[in-house]
Amino acid sequence: MLQTSSKIGLKEWSVTSEALGSGEQIFMLRKGGIREDGRHFKIEHEQFLLYPGLFHEGELLLKDEYQHMLRTTPGADFTTEVPISVYCELAETIHISEEEQVRALDEHHIWSKEFPVKRFSWKPRHPLKLMIVRAYRLTEPVTIPVEDSYAGCKSWVDLADRIDLKNATPALTDSEFAERVAKIQASLTTETVNA
Repeated sequence: MLQTSSKIGLKEWSVTSEALGSGEQIFMLRKGGIREDGRHFKIEHEQFLLYPGLFHEGELLLKDEYQHMLRTTPGADFTTEVPISVYCELAETIHISEEEQVRALDEHHIWSKEFPVKRFSWKPRHPLKLMIVRAYRLTEPVTIPVEDSYAGCKSWVDLADRIDLKNATPALTDSEFAERVAKIQASLTTETVNA
């Protein structure tokens, strides 16, 4: 059930946040960060706001047809304030342990072929977490000041104030979301059978 407010943020590339909020994509990939406990990503929360950030080589990480999103994503540098506009509920987590599975997901995301493979290849003995999320768009972005406690290579942030979610609307209808989930599962199943 959708919460009425939240102060839990999960850091995500601003372009991916925008894709999730628009329904263009329904999953994130996670493995870990330098300041994570044991350098492994842990799913500490199943409902969270997306806290957007930047990748400096962003144009190299997107498919050509999504390059325009680098120009339309709100925010300049996210150093003093950050616009929060997307809330997510975790629907399913799939552990990816084969590179072929990563490649099988290509039609389901906005990233270049290399980006998810590179993420998978970091610490190759540990599986990549594919987090399928149901995204909700806030009626208006809420711009919050950046706090020192949000900095660093960590995934989860505890925001200073709660953000109202009462008027958040789903990026996809129930049937659209279910169809997209089924297609992702089918791609992974087909790849597992063919491997």
